[in-house]
Amino acid sequence: MTARARHISIRVPWHDMAWNGTVCHDPEANCHCIEYENIARGKDVSVEIARKGMPFTDFDRPSELPPCANESGGFLSPNEWTRSHEHPYREWLRETHGHLEETAWQVEPYTAHAVPFRWLDRDSLEEFTQPQVADALPQDTWPSSYKSKWVFQPHVQQAILEAFFAPIVPNDSLAFFYTKSRQPIFEDVHRLIVGVGAVVAVGKERSYRNTTKPDAPDHPIWERDIAHSLRPGGHGGLLVPYHEYLVSTGDLGEDRRRRELSRELRISPENGHAIEFSYRSEHVADDVAVSVLTQAIRVVQLIREHGIARGDWAGCEDWLDAKLAQAWTLRGQYPGIGPVLRAAGLPMASSLVHSLDSTDPGFRDAPWRAVRRVLDGSVEPPHERYEREIDAFAREWLHLCNRPEKLKLAEALSRVALDNEQAARWWDETKRAQTVARPIRDEEIIENLYLLSEYDAGSLSSAPITFAAVDRALLGDTSGANSEVSTADTRRMRAAIVAVLREAEIAGDTLLGFDDIREATQALSVSAPVTIGPDWMPAHAEELTGLVSVHSDDGWAQLTRRAVMVDQLRRKLSARARRELHQVDEDWLPLLEQSIRVKSNLDLMRATQPKRVDSALSEQVHALKVIVSRKLTVLVGRAGTGKTTVLGALSRSSKIGGAVLFLAPTGKARVRLSRNVEEGNSVQTVAQYLLSQRAYDTGTQQPIILQDGTYDAHRTVVIDESSMLTEETLLAVLSTFSPNVDRLILVGDTAQLPPIGAGRPFSDLVAHLSGEIVFDDDEEDTLDKVSHRQGAHARLSVEVRNHQGEDSDTLRFAKLFSGDPLPANAEAVIGDLLTKSTLNDLEVRYWQTEQDLQEVLRHVLKEKLDLLPGDTDRFNRLLGIHSDGKYWNVTVPDLAENWQILSPVRGDKWGVAELNRWVQRTWRGKQLDACRTNSRWTNPFGPNEIIRLDKVLLTRNLRTKRGYNFQTQQRVEEYLANGDIGLCSNDRRAKATPGRGSVMDIMFAGRPGVHFGFLRRDFGDDKGDGDFDLAYALTIHKAQGSDFNTVIVVLPRHTRISSRELLYTALTRSRDDLVLLVEGSDLSTVLNLANVTASDTIKRNSNLFRASVRGQDEKRWATHLIHRASNGIPVRSKSELKIMDDCLAAGLRPRYEQRLESASGDGTFKLPDFTFVTDAGDPVIWEHLGMLDLKIYAGDWKRKLQWYEQNGFKEEQTLFTTSEVGGLQSKDIAETIRKVRAAIESY
Repeated sequence: MTARARHISIRVPWHDMAWNGTVCHDPEANCHCIEYENIARGKDVSVEIARKGMPFTDFDRPSELPPCANESGGFLSPNEWTRSHEHPYREWLRETHGHLEETAWQVEPYTAHAVPFRWLDRDSLEEFTQPQVADALPQDTWPSSYKSKWVFQPHVQQAILEAFFAPIVPNDSLAFFYTKSRQPIFEDVHRLIVGVGAVVAVGKERSYRNTTKPDAPDHPIWERDIAHSLRPGGHGGLLVPYHEYLVSTGDLGEDRRRRELSRELRISPENGHAIEFSYRSEHVADDVAVSVLTQAIRVVQLIREHGIARGDWAGCEDWLDAKLAQAWTLRGQYPGIGPVLRAAGLPMASSLVHSLDSTDPGFRDAPWRAVRRVLDGSVEPPHERYEREIDAFAREWLHLCNRPEKLKLAEALSRVALDNEQAARWWDETKRAQTVARPIRDEEIIENLYLLSEYDAGSLSSAPITFAAVDRALLGDTSGANSEVSTADTRRMRAAIVAVLREAEIAGDTLLGFDDIREATQALSVSAPVTIGPDWMPAHAEELTGLVSVHSDDGWAQLTRRAVMVDQLRRKLSARARRELHQVDEDWLPLLEQSIRVKSNLDLMRATQPKRVDSALSEQVHALKVIVSRKLTVLVGRAGTGKTTVLGALSRSSKIGGAVLFLAPTGKARVRLSRNVEEGNSVQTVAQYLLSQRAYDTGTQQPIILQDGTYDAHRTVVIDESSMLTEETLLAVLSTFSPNVDRLILVGDTAQLPPIGAGRPFSDLVAHLSGEIVFDDDEEDTLDKVSHRQGAHARLSVEVRNHQGEDSDTLRFAKLFSGDPLPANAEAVIGDLLTKSTLNDLEVRYWQTEQDLQEVLRHVLKEKLDLLPGDTDRFNRLLGIHSDGKYWNVTVPDLAENWQILSPVRGDKWGVAELNRWVQRTWRGKQLDACRTNSRWTNPFGPNEIIRLDKVLLTRNLRTKRGYNFQTQQRVEEYLANGDIGLCSNDRRAKATPGRGSVMDIMFAGRPGVHFGFLRRDFGDDKGDGDFDLAYALTIHKAQGSDFNTVIVVLPRHTRISSRELLYTALTRSRDDLVLLVEGSDLSTVLNLANVTASDTIKRNSNLFRASVRGQDEKRWATHLIHRASNGIPVRSKSELKIMDDCLAAGLRPRYEQRLESASGDGTFKLPDFTFVTDAGDPVIWEHLGMLDLKIYAGDWKRKLQWYEQNGFKEEQTLFTTSEVGGLQSKDIAETIRKVRAAIESY
């Protein structure tokens, strides 16, 4: 039987010379390739540096090649070169594999290496591999000492490899070259396709050399050479010219522009297609090929528009067009027949369809006719092994044939390239009802296949059906003129709008403006563009009802499901915030004092800062009275203002109706919270609590909204770090409550990062309750109502955290990025940093290259932690690992949180993946090498090469996990959560032979003495999905909710995910010391993040209490949570807004927070609230003093005034002030405007 041609994906590592068959030009800087386990284990940077740029063909011995060579790192080599392979079991299984010798062969130019790991996985044999293979696979057997996951017997391996490579047909099959998440272009792309070419030749099967056991069976080398047509410059396919975009031009501005443009050249698998770009090599379905080629054509068009990369791009586009036409032909009209028949009850359906496609000449023109003939018994099946399955299915098939409507459904569904789970979800009415939000009848699906993409929610193992997948099914490869569905069909338009609104929610927006929707639908990667006119949505609002809620007057829309959820959440929050409770007669002061004494010396604090302590305690007493007074309240405070102290006091109260349930979004935040609340209260993660109430789906890791909550174990519930909550999560918590839950208290800091997911409910709620934003256009939003709402809002402003009795310089600096009105002398800390003055708990170091960064890190770790490179003993002790004289053992896992490196990104040389690798290499390098090479040591776990004593981070929420407490000699069960940090304590359990330990024990911070065991598979495999990362370095997002004694923050010059909130969150993670490692030579890129336009929270669209939609101007921030003057300039407070607008109305032109340099040239500067410029070019300053009644603020203003006087400014001549002491009056503003005008005109 001749197999029909299939396409193939081939994984390649990132290479800085575009895979040209050489060692990288800068091996140390290319940290991306180590994402692959074999490269991570084999890469020797020092050796590669000595041979940088050296062609593979020049190596004398194949064993000296860089490890990327065997991973298709030279798939574009123009030269022939020699590679070799040694069987990985040779030393491990001497009896069966010891005779297999290292085997070398010549690799032809422009050749990649493919190996189908998924097919060879024993766990996949029955469910996945066997259905792909025409003949029944031989039974695989293995010795008891063999514990690997791979097929053991060589003849079984040969059968599988032959079945995989047989359909890879030269000139008919395409090769798609992809890299995983580690590449320098995108931070959030998990599969990036870098090239497409045609397969030119498939290498012959090779076996390992055997000169000592001639009677032993041949053992196949799994890798097969795949020669291809792809060449740089658009010849023989498309190699996306990323490298030409990334090469430095010598102009920083141009380099930035090119890097931004390079991000437009994205080709990646659709959601659900990633499995075909996994396990190193896999077959690629024709429908997937159509999707990728469609994206590739758009990328070539952009390359031509950009004019940066040289090449025959017109010819490349013609080549892609031709291949796309072929892919459409191969795809056929019914690519989903196999999965649909399997869903109907025929287990081997997909295999049967593949066989018919290869043997029946009429299959391509009429696939359903060919299948019916076999199932009816009119013709013999293509292979005898199908007979038993067909006979067993006969009654179901007959029943199906007697139901015309069901046959129509089967035919309709099969037009979409569904996977098995997707087909089952929509064929089985019971599963369909569990999947979609409303009942959908078979005839509705037949009438409108777009319902699949609109309603399918997916599952943990099966992605949602995409709009593009359904669109390909209905429009095909034409413009739609000959299709039964018009390109302008309302059903198509609606499905496209639903798709972009869903994507917007993932990015954080709960609604989009009409223009954004039109732009996003136009950008969808489909064969015919989705073009929505400016009036289409208002005109079709009725047809969109049920899925999309259209607000024509305001020009925005959101998913109806979201609109319902937001309405429920708004009503619950508003009603609870209005509902007053009986006064709690509690003496809060002594409880606060007890809470403080848990971690601090209150007597010393009072002795050194009596007025600050008294002010803070007075404010905290008031806050406690407020937060217990309503059914919903918020406690807001910046870092260091005592939120945790307040919660500690609350946990000690005996008069609020029993113990308190404290919730935190992450495992680390839960641990931190539990250390500050009184015993007897319950502390859980939000996911843990929701799971206990059956309001959390562990498969999708998403909350579930209940209809009738029953939780009544606690009358008071507190959620800490509430800025991390999505709208779904907050509503899910509320939905679990019975009427017996008296109060919900939300605690957090609105200056921190918004949630990963939809909305910003905490920030919206705080703005609503605080009355900070009053909407003049809302007649119902009266001042009385605003005043009443403020009764549910408590704010802490007195900073109690200090450094040895002085204000924390780290927190002084963080205030610049909080979005609050600046303190009177806010710029002083910047001046201190610029002039390199010594600060008490903040330090800035600069770096230019990766080598600089590592050198600076070494210096900082030595100065802050007394840690020298290679001093593993000191390194262990710092982590809470101590020696008993023979072994190092984890004794105090809490010490793992004493110090932490942070970075905004995972990838690149400054990202956490490379930083973790650098730390591990520097302080665990010898142990890591022994684990890799010494059979007496346990092999590293997973692609991250985690070994015993490593610091790790749990990256997903788990169900209750069993462990063993060695202190109490008892088994325990605990919920482990995303964000928990631990130390690997034991790697020798459940081992069959030395080095093959299959269980790693981990001790987590906050759980002393408890060991939890995790299997090797929990650490990831070739697909890269694992539950643990190394944790010496964390992303700033992952560190939210945590704090550490010493924090080192790496800040690269340019990263697309930097924001004001990101930097503020990083600056507020330290308890004692913080060091900023800034790329460059100054703070300019860091200070730019203080601007309102750098706020991620403000840029989000939401409508929890007031609809806020980004405008179409270049600044792109939303209209909510900011104060924008009449000229469009954003300001920090309502008072400044009033001053700015009055000045503009008076004909003045104030410049807001314009930098004013010192006349002495000492590097210091100020940011006056308003600057006016005379005709002579001299500045006139207006400072608005918002909190002059506070002693600290008044002191700061005194120092700032002194600076102004030293630089020639005189009050009431060139320097004017207003104050809010006693309230800001309009007449005061008018009088100051008169004085400023006179000062300007006098020059």
